[in-house]
Amino acid sequence: MAKDRFSSRGGFILACVGAAVGLGDSLRFPGLCAKYGGGTFMLIYIIALVLIGIPVLNAEIALGRKLRAGAPKCMASLHKKAEGLGWASCLNSLGVAVLYAGMLGWIIAMLIKIVPLCINSTSMTRAETGGYFFENVLHRGVSPLVLVCIVAAWLMMFFCLRNGADSLSKTAKFTVLIPVGLLTVMAVRGLIYTNSGAALRALFVPDFSALANAELWLSAVGQVFFSLSVLVGIMPAYGAYLPDGESVLKDSLIIALSDFFVSVLSAVVLFTTLYGCGLENSFSSSGIVTAFMVYPVALTQLFGAGNTALNSIAGLLFYASLGMMALQSSASMVEAAANPLADKFSLNKKKLVFAVTLVGAAVCVVFSTAAGPVVLDVADHFLNYFNILLLGVFECALLGINAKKINLAGEINRYSGRLKMGRKPLVFSLKYLSPAVLGVLFAWGVFHLIFVDRGIYGGYPVWAQVLGWTLGASVFVCGILIGSGFRRKAAAKTILT
Repeated sequence: MAKDRFSSRGGFILACVGAAVGLGDSLRFPGLCAKYGGGTFMLIYIIALVLIGIPVLNAEIALGRKLRAGAPKCMASLHKKAEGLGWASCLNSLGVAVLYAGMLGWIIAMLIKIVPLCINSTSMTRAETGGYFFENVLHRGVSPLVLVCIVAAWLMMFFCLRNGADSLSKTAKFTVLIPVGLLTVMAVRGLIYTNSGAALRALFVPDFSALANAELWLSAVGQVFFSLSVLVGIMPAYGAYLPDGESVLKDSLIIALSDFFVSVLSAVVLFTTLYGCGLENSFSSSGIVTAFMVYPVALTQLFGAGNTALNSIAGLLFYASLGMMALQSSASMVEAAANPLADKFSLNKKKLVFAVTLVGAAVCVVFSTAAGPVVLDVADHFLNYFNILLLGVFECALLGINAKKINLAGEINRYSGRLKMGRKPLVFSLKYLSPAVLGVLFAWGVFHLIFVDRGIYGGYPVWAQVLGWTLGASVFVCGILIGSGFRRKAAAKTILT
């Protein structure tokens, strides 16, 4: 892993921003803003970003660079029995990458279908337009179009990963900068609407009565971790690629602020678009609902129901930007696992990535069927919520406990000039605040699932529940097996004395 490096600071920052900026920023963040009082949610998000998100982001990047290693070796350096925790994080990322690749296939399919939809929408009701994708594109049986699009998604991911860090930094120039430009164009268009003022007030003006809502605090804090792509093995891997002489602290601040900017930009696009089209009551915190049911209705009316040409262009711009963000994010998750696996088992990196591409494409066949949305929702809940929270509790606690021994603050502040992160605030955030918050989020989710939903997530059938629990548990089981049962003969290198 030490041989792989980003060629420049800009490449590193763009790759990290690309990993962080994804479907969580473009779809989930705006939906949560709408659900929890706009400015109120944003205020709590900023507080959580400063107190928890940025310290964890700095710690992961700094540890990765210090050891020139991915998540497994980083965790093993903190405790000899914690290597399995790092592997669980990597395997969880692979699982989420498969989900995102399936959704990327849907996005590509929608990119193809948005022009015909805009043309035909004049003779369709809003309900028919909103249900177009799931009723006409993702129909019963296997959808040939979606299947081809899923294969295309994995081929694009392989292209992004073929040369490791260098490929990721180069593709990030397109998958980050172009979507930001396209979203900016859509935001400017949204601000032209006569009722854009109402949209901006709903987004930015705090509703302080919402502060009493415990779910608001939990959702805002959870979104910080989700949005920054921490606790998933990506940032330690990218930190290992960061050249010496670069400031972890400065780069982390740029990454966090850039991620927040894209989140707010996406929220402006969604709020002004829906308010402008009279769809202000159609907000959803679900990425699937927003992308494939709400946005199609809005985009077909964006410039008036009869202006199919401009509506089609807007639709192409939106789904192109969404697809590029999903591509970079999912490719980053595969990269976070590929290098440690290749290093652990002495495998050829390119051949391993190719094998992952083939297996991932085969698994993603399910997303070309009507069962795809159920599988996506259930697997995402267990992998991208429960597992990340539980992994985060242990990872943050280990980082906080060992921060002084490994001089984590020193690594963060190296090359940062006058800008410094205090050791005591860093330790407090990692050792106490982050584990406590993540633990509460995990406990609340388990409580809600068991006592409110009565153990049945989403009301889905038994097979879906079994799938969710199996996927969630298998990540930890396999991680422990790799970390303990299949260790190298040589003792693991540690930075602790």
